[in-house]
Amino acid sequence: MTLKLIFDIRSNHDTGVSRYGLSLLQAAAPVMAAMGWRLTVIAWKFQERRARQASIPYGAEVLICPEPEGFVRVSPWLQDLVCSVRPDLYYTTHYTADPFLPTPFVFTIHDLTRLKYPELSYTDDSFVRRFGWNEFIKLKLDLETLSTRFETDDGGDVFTQYFAKLNRMLVERASLVTVVSRSTALDVRSLLNVPVHRLALVPGAVDPSVFHPTTTEAVRAVRTKYALTGPYVLYVGLANANKRFPWLVEQLFTRTNELPAELRLVAVGGHAETLPEVGLMLADHGTGRVVFTGRVPDVELAALYTGASALVTASFNEGVGLPCLEAAACGTPVIAPDIVPLRESLADAGLFYSPGDGGAMRSLIASVVNRAGRTPASDFEPPRWHRSGRLLVAALQRAAVTGIAAPGVSDLYAASQRAVR
Repeated sequence: MTLKLIFDIRSNHDTGVSRYGLSLLQAAAPVMAAMGWRLTVIAWKFQERRARQASIPYGAEVLICPEPEGFVRVSPWLQDLVCSVRPDLYYTTHYTADPFLPTPFVFTIHDLTRLKYPELSYTDDSFVRRFGWNEFIKLKLDLETLSTRFETDDGGDVFTQYFAKLNRMLVERASLVTVVSRSTALDVRSLLNVPVHRLALVPGAVDPSVFHPTTTEAVRAVRTKYALTGPYVLYVGLANANKRFPWLVEQLFTRTNELPAELRLVAVGGHAETLPEVGLMLADHGTGRVVFTGRVPDVELAALYTGASALVTASFNEGVGLPCLEAAACGTPVIAPDIVPLRESLADAGLFYSPGDGGAMRSLIASVVNRAGRTPASDFEPPRWHRSGRLLVAALQRAAVTGIAAPGVSDLYAASQRAVR
C-alpha cells in the first residue's frame, strides 16, 4: 500500500521524547521507502541535522517548523501545511497533536502523568509564568471550544481542565493511538476509556551501537573533563516536578552521612541546574556534591553511564524511562522507584526501592558504590529500535485502512481558527 505520510518528530525539549521520535524515524524511514511511501518530516531546528541524516537518503522531504507557537496545540501553520500536502495520514511522536487537523492522524502518548497527578502539573499561575499571559488567554479560548464537545466538569485550574479535555478530543479523533509501553496503555484505557483495538504498542528502545559498555580510556576522558576523581551516580534528563530531582539531592546530600563523602551526583541534560530550589539547597549545603554537565553528545553520555556506580531516578511516573534502558545497556546498575512502568522496562535489571523511601535508595547506592562482579544490568538485553520501527509501520498501515474523520470536524476547525485570531 502506497501512503503519503507526514511524520512529525517535534518535542518540547531535546530529551527523551525527541530521541524517541528521531530514533523511530531512523528505524522506520528505510522500511517506508521500500514500501513506496512518500514521506514528509517535520522537525524543530535543533533536530534538523539528525532528521536529515535519518530520512533524506530514503527520499523524504524535511521541513523545519518556524518558531514554537506556544503550548496551545491549535497550530495554523500545521493546519495550512496539511491542507497543502494533503497527506493520507499525519503522525506525531509527541503526546499531543492539533485536535483540529483536517486529515486522519495518529499520535503517541508517552505517559498521562498530568492526568494521574494534576498536583504535579501547571497551576494557572505557574502556566502564566512559564508561557505568558497571552498564551493563557489562548488556552482559555481553546478550552471554551473543547467544552462544546465535552461538557463534563473536570474541576481544577483552567490548565487541568484544558489538558483533560484536549486528550479526550485527541483520542476520540485519532485513527489510532500509539503508546510507548503496556503500562501507558493501561493508563490510556482507564483514564481516557480508549478500547484496546484503537491502541498500538510502539515501545521505546536503545541503539546498542551507541549505548554499550565503553572503553576504560573513554571513561577516563569524561572523568577528567568533569573532574570526577571518585565514585559518582548519574541523573539524566528533565527535572520537572514528576522527576523529583530536588528530593533526590536532598536525600543524597542534606540528610545523611550514610554515603561516602567523595560521592558525587552528576546531572546530565541542562535542566536540573535551572531549578531555584536546587540552587538554594546547594548554597546551604555545598555546591561541590553535584556536577552539572549540561547537554552532552551521546558518545560522552555512554561513557558517563559506563563509569557511573549507578543511574538513579526518583520519578513518580514514566512512560518507559529511556535513560534507564540506556544505562542498563551500558552495564550500569539502575536504582529506581518501584513503579509499574520501570518494572516493565527493566525487569530484573533494576534495583528498586519504594517510592519516597530515601533510606532504601541510599542503601542501594551504598551497596553498588564499591561493588565488584555481576550487577543486575550485566545480562540485560535492551529492546531495539528496528523492531519499534516495524511496529510503527504496521500501526500506520492499520490506521490508514481504518482512518476516520471525526463528526463535526469542519465546525470545530472553524471554531479553532476563530480562537487563535
